Amino acid sequence: MNLNGVWRLGICTDEEYRKLKLEIKDLETLEKKGILVVNGTVPGNYELDLEKQHLIENPFFGENLLQERGRERNHLFYGKTFTFHAEDQKEYLLEFEGIDTVAEIYLNGRLLAKADNMFLPQVFLIPGNEWKKGTNEILVHILPIAVEARNYDYPLYVDTQKYQMDAMYIRKAAYMFGWDIFPRMLSGGIWKDVRITEKDEITWKQSYLFTRELSEDLQTCELEYFYELDLDELAYAGLTLEIEGTCGNSHFFEKTDVWGIAGHLRIALENPKLWWPRRTGEQNLYEVEVRLKQEKTLLASRSFRFGVRSVELDRTSLTSEKGEGEFCFLVNHKKIFILGTNWVPLDSFPSRGKDKIKPALDLVLDLDCNMIRCWGGGYYESDEFYEICDEKGILVWQDFMEACGRYPQSEEFLKKLEKEVTFHVRRLRQHPCLALWSGDNENDTAILWGTNGRVDPNSNRNTRRVIPEVLRMNDYVREYLPSSPYIDEVAFKNHAGDSRIPEQHLWGPRDYYKGDFYKNAIAHFASETGYHGCPSVKSIRKFISEKALWPYQLNGEWLLHASSPTEKMEEPYAYRIELMASQIRVLFGCEAKDLEEFSFLSQISQAEAKKYFIERFRIGKWKRTGIIWWNVLDGCPQFSDAVVDYYFDKKLAYDYIKRSQERVVLLCDEPEENGNIHLMASNDLPTGEKIHYCVTDVTCDVVAAEGDAFLPADSCVEIALLDSRKRKAFYKIEWKTEGKRFFNHFVTWKAPFDKVAYLKYAEKAGIIRRE
Repeated sequence: MNLNGVWRLGICTDEEYRKLKLEIKDLETLEKKGILVVNGTVPGNYELDLEKQHLIENPFFGENLLQERGRERNHLFYGKTFTFHAEDQKEYLLEFEGIDTVAEIYLNGRLLAKADNMFLPQVFLIPGNEWKKGTNEILVHILPIAVEARNYDYPLYVDTQKYQMDAMYIRKAAYMFGWDIFPRMLSGGIWKDVRITEKDEITWKQSYLFTRELSEDLQTCELEYFYELDLDELAYAGLTLEIEGTCGNSHFFEKTDVWGIAGHLRIALENPKLWWPRRTGEQNLYEVEVRLKQEKTLLASRSFRFGVRSVELDRTSLTSEKGEGEFCFLVNHKKIFILGTNWVPLDSFPSRGKDKIKPALDLVLDLDCNMIRCWGGGYYESDEFYEICDEKGILVWQDFMEACGRYPQSEEFLKKLEKEVTFHVRRLRQHPCLALWSGDNENDTAILWGTNGRVDPNSNRNTRRVIPEVLRMNDYVREYLPSSPYIDEVAFKNHAGDSRIPEQHLWGPRDYYKGDFYKNAIAHFASETGYHGCPSVKSIRKFISEKALWPYQLNGEWLLHASSPTEKMEEPYAYRIELMASQIRVLFGCEAKDLEEFSFLSQISQAEAKKYFIERFRIGKWKRTGIIWWNVLDGCPQFSDAVVDYYFDKKLAYDYIKRSQERVVLLCDEPEENGNIHLMASNDLPTGEKIHYCVTDVTCDVVAAEGDAFLPADSCVEIALLDSRKRKAFYKIEWKTEGKRFFNHFVTWKAPFDKVAYLKYAEKAGIIRRE
């Protein structure tokens, strides 16, 4: 029975609630206490209901974000009556997939439990005779986080960014407290589905089929199936369990007698059809059915999809100044070059994120990314996300939900984290797309730099004790990185910081994108790097009021959407508006004269920067092994590093990235001192490719190089040498393979560019089309 839809929603401040001097456990009490009660929506966030009923204005428009501070101490009451005819002899599960966040849950006036984790479902087993005959009632009282966070002790060690201290103990998505890419919106609500299901007498508590071993020649493998059953009072005698899987003409079958509620079953498979990441091979998925039988009677069954594959992470603790080190993913014993994007919540209001998963992943697929990094400041995505990644071959780097802080180490907090991690490991481990568990986002660096190196990040019990133990018990076959970036004991003892480790977040000064920081970075793998790009004017007009559109200086609305919680210039994130302007000045040596030019020049700056970052890593293949740029899509209307804004309007960088991520792509390395430029060809295909290429300097219509080349499989090789000593060239690079034409570009100029000349030749090269 689905309980989604219209609920009654009560809202009052903490001061109003305390004056009531009683608990609200049912709808009758709620409706009679004189507080605001409206129709609410489940799944939902309460501000969306208030906006729908014109009780508040669009929170994302103009200065309306400032009103969120006044709502941080609101109590929420979600109530629903429904008709339910339970059978006395049966048992039922009342399931809340997600409540945001601290809540008391009542059924017919009886307290079932107090929830305290946005990331965990709340499931209650209720016998049929405990339901009322006919009409029943649920009431969920959601308490304000800004009040609940005061119930904890905060030692000196616990620390984070300015706006997130209340997030340290509360298991609520960190971005909601205010981030540089999200406004502070401590929203609340029942953000996922609510349902009642009849409990099966016989079912699975756990089910996990995995690749135990895959031979080096990929011709044989051994699978292992682990199960834990809920058999109620059923005896073992006569019970058998069988598992069967089919993918095309490949098939396996195995069965065993049941001698306990849990067991392991090994399966030998010859000539398996393998699951490969996109850009590398096919995404073969076995349709698997597991059946529990007593004699010949089928008692229960379950079906799922399974991919035969192995994933390894080859990494070193340090990278030398000469670039000696490693951080490389291997799938099915083969090195995989990663071109990926970071994934953040798709909406400030988490209840709206699920509807955007498919269109957001369509963007990722269009850009031909083969990995997504699920960032630790958000929430764990829904099943649909991982299912699509399975089908499309997108590897998933999965952070656990901690970010940019020194989190509590108390036993109470560790137990809460252990429960959360165990649930999601068991929920997600069946997905072949899942390549890596990562303990957190940037907590190692937060500990190191926040304590001036006095505290070793390896003493963090969250990521060095709790999570590894959960993984050892529940998913020991999958790789684990305690933090991103990860500062292990060797790196810490060598005072390496985060500049000499193989995997880095390459943000740096965010000055000229070809500056020393980016050009000289020795990272083998960048799991974050990005560059600002202004949204289109069309999009800006949707969230900035007419009076505040221009100029950007000392502009409170621009700051709020940058994403500063106030309009004060001294706030930590206020720099992000001036950052865009500075990047325009660096690249073009001028100020933008109006909003239209500001937006356009900023997008060019971002596009060239992200193109440079990606191509620098591709040219360095295999010394460099992957880049996960930041990021594909905004989760709110803002000025940011995303290449597609909140309204799905693509910035110029989107097209530049798409060209730079072609599976066969021609690229120019940076000019040498003598003016020579190496024309490189990167081939990510598993087969060698023949191409015909032509490089034209569109400033004078001179062909700089033309010819045929053979590109070895999975390689990056030099195919020509360009001489740019006599002129400032704007190269259009064209190539043809298997009847298809592709193109790229390269500008030999040093910043600042002549903006008129850039626009002229960019249009001539076909990379920009101005309406």
